[in-house]
Amino acid sequence: MSSNKLKFIDIFSGCGGLSLGFQNAGYEFVMGIDNDMPSLETIKHNFPNALAENFDLFNLDSIEGIKSSLENSNNNIDAIIGGPPCQGFSLTGKRRFDDPRNRLYLSFIELVKELSPKAFLIENVPGVKNLYGGRIYREIEERFSKIGYSITSDILNSADFGVPQIRKRLFIIGLKEEIGVFEFPEKTHHQAVYIHFHSAWNVHLT
Repeated sequence: MSSNKLKFIDIFSGCGGLSLGFQNAGYEFVMGIDNDMPSLETIKHNFPNALAENFDLFNLDSIEGIKSSLENSNNNIDAIIGGPPCQGFSLTGKRRFDDPRNRLYLSFIELVKELSPKAFLIENVPGVKNLYGGRIYREIEERFSKIGYSITSDILNSADFGVPQIRKRLFIIGLKEEIGVFEFPEKTHHQAVYIHFHSAWNVHLT
């Protein structure tokens, strides 16, 4: 029996942390894609109904392999999510514009172009938005706009949504232009809550 849930794939999936969030939100996890075998074995164990595929996304030819796997499993994809490796973007790294790891987002864009999902989500370090004077972010935005997506982005802190962790990440979300523009939710927790947690945590550790 076919599921009525919206279906998604996770590229650069790692062991599936982002996938778990989407699955818990009611989406159907169809495929996790990575080139790290221990991560893929973890996907197989924790998400037995999802495919775990080994593709090298430095090679754009992998896009055809992903498409073939989806066609063979008779899956149409509603959303693509992923956190491209961000070492080259990180404020603590060398931040070389020509760092080959910074080009992996091109594979993400190409896959979105080929599969034409209703939506996509990219998660990365906050520094991406302003790094190199915003050149990388503007290129990402322009490329997605050219293939018909409206783009919204924001830097969110997990503590603002009830997670006992102070962690800021950039989220770039695209919707097909005919669907509209994504609006980020309001914060659910006040800053004082996680300041108190952080202070109490330090007290217990010292």
